Amino acid sequence: MVTSNERGQSTIEFILTFAFGVSLILAVFNTSLNYATGYLVQYATFMASRVYLTADNHAGNFGSVAFSLDGAAEKASSAFTAYNLSVFRVPNENFVINRVEDVSDSTQNMTVGGVTTFELTIDLLGRVAGQKKLELVSESFLGKEPTRAECATRVCVALTGQENCDATMDITLFDDGC
Repeated sequence: MVTSNERGQSTIEFILTFAFGVSLILAVFNTSLNYATGYLVQYATFMASRVYLTADNHAGNFGSVAFSLDGAAEKASSAFTAYNLSVFRVPNENFVINRVEDVSDSTQNMTVGGVTTFELTIDLLGRVAGQKKLELVSESFLGKEPTRAECATRVCVALTGQENCDATMDITLFDDGC
């Protein structure tokens, strides 16, 4: 006569099912955090890129694009760091600006804006995917509108044929579209 002892079988089944269930919940939780972090980084990059693209401190100097953009990259970096992404282990140091001064011709103006790279863990516990990380890139290339200095120079050239309209000229430069 053979007797089978099935005591503890439900406990083992519970432990295996519980471990699988908790692993699944942690995977969904980590994926949700990665998505939320990615969206936040994309938004921060977009807003910093907008700060860079709209910064213009034109003070009446014609033909001086670099002067019009003084401090724009620093303002954009400040806007990016204002989102405090270090809480999500996204380094602020990886944010860079593709500057308008670095563009060699006007066809590349669409690549002006902000870029950041960051890494996120795939697996919360490091058991399923190991220690591999997702390498992510967030880009916001909005294209650069002409600065006020560029617009003033274009209008000046159109009206006078010169690139420098100084205060001695009796004209008012205004263009709503450049």
